[in-house]
Amino acid sequence: MGRALKSQELNDVVQFITKGSNAPAASLARIVEAKRRSLAADLKRFGEDAVAVKVESLPAVDIDSIHALGMKIAFAGTPLLKAFCLAAVQTVEGKVRPLARKRRRAAT
Repeated sequence: MGRALKSQELNDVVQFITKGSNAPAASLARIVEAKRRSLAADLKRFGEDAVAVKVESLPAVDIDSIHALGMKIAFAGTPLLKAFCLAAVQTVEGKVRPLARKRRRAAT
């Protein structure tokens, strides 16, 4: 199970939900960074360490694009975290392929 949100993280989420792209720039930047860290961790759990390293240095617009593509993949029936990882592989490598692992390794 995940950890509870810190006060600043909760405030960032509220700002994004209530103001969307008009939320303060600092809040938006922290949200993108949280998505990046989470995606990199999930990629590693699926055995995609090389893709995870590349994701850590992608610009914010690419992280948002990965999440948008991941949502499309998820709507087709793929579990959400796996869909985000598939989208990251496709974005980074420029081609569709299965993940290195079918199931995630346990979190450490």
